Amino acid sequence: MLARTKSGPKCFHVIRAFLLQILFFFALVPVVNASSAPDSHGADSDLVPDSIISMTSEDGPAHAIVVEKDTQTLSVYEYTDRFVLKHRFACSTGEVPGKKKTSGDRKTPEGIYLFTKAHKKRDLSPIYGNGAFVMDYPNLIDRRANRDGNSIWLHGTNKPLKPRDSNGCVAVENGHIDTLARYIRLNRTAIVIDKKLNMVSHESLAAEQEGLSRFLEDWKRAFLTGDKTKYYAFYDRAPAELDSLWQTWSPIRTAWQDARLSFEMSLKNMTLARGNPSVVAVFDQVMHMDGLAARIGTKKLFLEPTGSTWKIVGEVLQGASSNPEPTKPVANALARLDRLQKDHKETSRLIADWADAWSSKDIGRYRACYADDLYSRKMDLDAWIRYKKNLSKRYDSIQVSVEDLQIRENSDRTTATFVQRYRSSGHLSVGMKTIRLKRLGGQWRIYREMWLGSLIK
Repeated sequence: MLARTKSGPKCFHVIRAFLLQILFFFALVPVVNASSAPDSHGADSDLVPDSIISMTSEDGPAHAIVVEKDTQTLSVYEYTDRFVLKHRFACSTGEVPGKKKTSGDRKTPEGIYLFTKAHKKRDLSPIYGNGAFVMDYPNLIDRRANRDGNSIWLHGTNKPLKPRDSNGCVAVENGHIDTLARYIRLNRTAIVIDKKLNMVSHESLAAEQEGLSRFLEDWKRAFLTGDKTKYYAFYDRAPAELDSLWQTWSPIRTAWQDARLSFEMSLKNMTLARGNPSVVAVFDQVMHMDGLAARIGTKKLFLEPTGSTWKIVGEVLQGASSNPEPTKPVANALARLDRLQKDHKETSRLIADWADAWSSKDIGRYRACYADDLYSRKMDLDAWIRYKKNLSKRYDSIQVSVEDLQIRENSDRTTATFVQRYRSSGHLSVGMKTIRLKRLGGQWRIYREMWLGSLIK
């Protein structure tokens, strides 16, 4: 009994120490997970930064990266039908506070930027860690404000991460740059850098998004209807290159309208973001004519409020080398579609019918687009049609669009190459396709069909 009494306190202390270790371990868990969960702005999922107004994407969820200098945090937001915080990491910005103005001032810029280039670990010095993404600083607004400098990156680091410890870049831990790489699409994913974020409700963002979308829709409609005066009025100062665009567009539009051809312009994969002092609209601009489409490129508009509306203060074709006139690709796309309509009318019409028949799951009309000696993916015509029938039954909906159609035509043989966007209720793909056609009985028919590779990952 005495022995038990003496060992009791020892057992008690051992058990207490053990329990304290367990409690200490679990106390650490939230700290470990804090890098991937809401923290400095609370856990209220109904609040989001007003710097990301809206995002849409045809190729899956859209993402944006937001950096807050005051708290030295970087957040990843995903948007499907509402914004969701996917990650929040510690980061390090420039060791000198304030907005970047000159080269070498060791400040991090503030504004909206896109990533233009990715560097792998093998191409970097150790200071940049596992990888780096180049931002398009200085952008048009920076240059107009006489802000300069270059080589502003989002990168990893091989040294311990400390707040405000970079030369102007945004640095994160190596494991976090690996995570971020999954969300970054070059010339598409926005990074917004601000001193302090303003958190607002989803509803207030939706109201602003509606007004901006209406402005952009009216801008597009003025172009399509040929209202030159109204179109120019959307710009704070209409750039001189709009005149050359209108000289191309006006006769083409008149010819299409006289021929009763349908035409439209779409603004796809839209991101609207706010950064000092502008709102930036980034979107893929595509021109459509009579079932065909020509991709103009990724357009970036800088918008500033003027009274109760907005004005376009700058326009950039994102990713274009040497930053050519942003309206020139529009004129080139219009000319391509007009040439297809005139010089390759029969071939382009068949390609449009082929895409429409497959989209509407009209297998009879789809089969009629092919020659009897079709060979595609190791299948003859009968096997190919059986395969397509099974797909049409499997999926509730199928949508196929053809963009940037290029035709090389001989007397009785033609090759058509284009970007195919395929979306069904169970599958999504975007890639290059080549179709070879031959003339049979005075009509073009497909005898070879080849998938050249995906354009998205």
